[in-house]
Amino acid sequence: MLGARLKISACERQHRSALLDLARHSPWTHKHLDWHSAEQWLDRGLGHVALAWQGDELLGYIGLSQPIAGWSWIRLLGIRDGRMPGRIIRDLWVAAEALCAAQGIANVLILMITNWLPAYFRELGFSHADDIITMSQIGGGLPAAPAPPLQIRAAHDEDLDSILRIDRLAFAPPWQLTKWDLWGARRDASSMTAAELDGKLIAYQLSTRQDNLGHLARLAVHPAYRRQGIASALLQRLLVDFNRRNLTELSVNTQLSNPGSQRLYERFGFYRNGYDIELWRKQLI
Repeated sequence: MLGARLKISACERQHRSALLDLARHSPWTHKHLDWHSAEQWLDRGLGHVALAWQGDELLGYIGLSQPIAGWSWIRLLGIRDGRMPGRIIRDLWVAAEALCAAQGIANVLILMITNWLPAYFRELGFSHADDIITMSQIGGGLPAAPAPPLQIRAAHDEDLDSILRIDRLAFAPPWQLTKWDLWGARRDASSMTAAELDGKLIAYQLSTRQDNLGHLARLAVHPAYRRQGIASALLQRLLVDFNRRNLTELSVNTQLSNPGSQRLYERFGFYRNGYDIELWRKQLI
């Protein structure tokens, strides 16, 4: 039992090993880091982490992403074991909420990746906001796609600033990438292509590969050039390329609340594969 009062502190470099050890060995953990390992996320200061201590023993941690336009994600969460998990999570959230107030963060999100999370986050005032759905495409013929006068080419490092601007325009918070997210995605990509119109970069896609499985991680079109067949052209080029490389399946994630995105993928033979993740939110302001 936890008799003594918990001490909550900010995570500093000397705490790194203790946090990573807890993250590796406890079954009570949540990690949603996208393009970074836990080590990279901590070392690069990509978020804010609070720790819960009893004496010298680390009992738990919570990590929030750097905010974008008042939105932040719970990227890391862990507790040592089943000793009063609700109390540890509650005390960590009190510290996280104070940080949010200081930084003007109005909304905090978490993906319910593990089944022990909902009960505790319901008590903290979080509620279901959307679902992240996964769609898959397994070979087959491709529909005829519009052929706008585009140049589709491999994206290069010197394109990343332009790509980041497009991403910020194409997606609303909290779905926008940070600079570090984009660099991490670029590092892990097996395919990253850019679409140019009259010499201006207006869209891009980024995909990853593991063995014979591909994943379309990002597809963004500048809002001024939507509904001109550009997303379809990028997607068709990607599928042709992946089929040439004998990938057996391509997956993509989108929101249940985004029927337009779903219709685009359905036209190219994607179907919902049943792997859905609940997205929960708490509005603070």
